[in-house]
Amino acid sequence: MSHNPFTSKIYQDNWLKHFVGGKTSKSFSFIKGLSFYKHAYLPYYINVGKNSTNGITYQIDAGFEDYKGKTFLIYDVPEYCMPDNSINLKKLKNYKVRQYKGFLADLKGYDNLESYMLDAFSSKSRNKHRSSIKKLEACFDVSYHIYDKTISKKDYDQVIQGFRDLVLKRYDSLQLDTNLVGEWSFYEEVIYPMLKNGQALMINVCVEGKPEAMSLVFVEGSKITGAIKAFNPDFYKFNIGHIELSKLIEWCFENGINTLDFSKGEYEYKTKWTNYEYLYHCHVVYDSSSFASSITAFFLAKYFQLKQYLRDKRFNYFVVKMKYKFKNLRGSSGVPIFKISSLSEALDFDSFQVVDLENDSQINLKRIVYDMLYRKQESIKNIVIYKQVSNSKIYYIIGRKSQLKVEII
Repeated sequence: MSHNPFTSKIYQDNWLKHFVGGKTSKSFSFIKGLSFYKHAYLPYYINVGKNSTNGITYQIDAGFEDYKGKTFLIYDVPEYCMPDNSINLKKLKNYKVRQYKGFLADLKGYDNLESYMLDAFSSKSRNKHRSSIKKLEACFDVSYHIYDKTISKKDYDQVIQGFRDLVLKRYDSLQLDTNLVGEWSFYEEVIYPMLKNGQALMINVCVEGKPEAMSLVFVEGSKITGAIKAFNPDFYKFNIGHIELSKLIEWCFENGINTLDFSKGEYEYKTKWTNYEYLYHCHVVYDSSSFASSITAFFLAKYFQLKQYLRDKRFNYFVVKMKYKFKNLRGSSGVPIFKISSLSEALDFDSFQVVDLENDSQINLKRIVYDMLYRKQESIKNIVIYKQVSNSKIYYIIGRKSQLKVEII
């Protein structure tokens, strides 16, 4: 029997500790699989985990009536997991409010990654994916890692820090605010015991000894659910996020996983790799014989309908863009503009300063260097970067197959 990882004791105890000050949860006999806590001011109960989960499931037990006079708010119920007996009781009613789109890869009926990609991808896309892997491995020293219950605490501490750094880089490149950073202490504390308990996995594409694409997934029997995904945008040209995802799907086939749920949120990689779309709903369960419960449920449903209307109008996207801008007003010096040209003149680099790609404080040249490597399929080990001593705004990227001049305008 499989169990939802988001309703496990490890997940829920840590969530209560980090988000509601360690309140104790309360279970009800009429609803199986969930625990709740009471809203601080309003007369309704909220499922533990709230909107920090990636899919909640539950069942109604008609033999109990401890719902009387109460209202319950349940976040993020996938429509393919809707409880089929939630409307069989005369007094217990349920508002279902549409929320996010969800995506999953149904791997049943396929033998391996290649057979799945034959259905999911065009011939051109499959060739591009293979080419991206080939180029990444030709240009860099690349390794792939799955972290499971065998990981040590020392290794975990290092990996989770690298994961946080990737999340920061990714959202900075998108110029979007994210709650993930503020909530990271929760994930840092909950992931390790769930890894050790076989309820979570992390996958890492490591380039030159550093994590550059990572995902966190939760395990439920023959199904895994994606929770957090991030990659270093400097490797955008190599499609490193897609490479990491293909390695995860390979692992699924090797380990008897037949469903990879990408969870809520609409992103390009999801529409590309999935073969099934669904909707998440917010459920408001209430006692229709109670006026107080009915009116509370009515206004809760209207509130979430309004939130979804604003989400449909992309107002939430506008909000996270504005929050990012306001948070980064101070100390923002703007993104430098480059002029990039092929080096046509012979130069004596003995009088130039060699630049460390990792530590040059003036600009980040990595995207330019990596894009050049992708085009020429050249190893990073062949690259030397120089800077003029007399003019620190001019850089030279010198490889065996290509040489570039980069000027800061």
